[in-house]
Amino acid sequence: MKQKQIFEITDKAAKQISKASEASDSKGWPLRIAVDIKDGKYNYLMGFDQSKEEDLRLKINSIEIVISPDSMVNLKNCKLDFVEIEKDKFEFIFLNPNDPSYAPPDEELDDNVTHDL
Repeated sequence: MKQKQIFEITDKAAKQISKASEASDSKGWPLRIAVDIKDGKYNYLMGFDQSKEEDLRLKINSIEIVISPDSMVNLKNCKLDFVEIEKDKFEFIFLNPNDPSYAPPDEELDDNVTHDL
């Protein structure tokens, strides 16, 4: 049985993060992932940053990430993905079961099918 990771980064997201790291001045820096909660709304933040002593350091899918203890509580079992939101428009998304507005993706819907509502 595959062990559930505390945080997950998909292959697509890892590839994009690596590209961004190489294109920036912060090559070799870990990726900081944070969540800021205001009025029950989750706002996700990420950027390359030096790690601090209290940070949780993880290496996931060959990406070094740092998460503060405060954020980790709200990011447990979260998955970071990089998906096509609209044609040729890609974005990072957080699939976070801790987020009150989270709805699990419907595995039965085929990505290539248009559904008329």
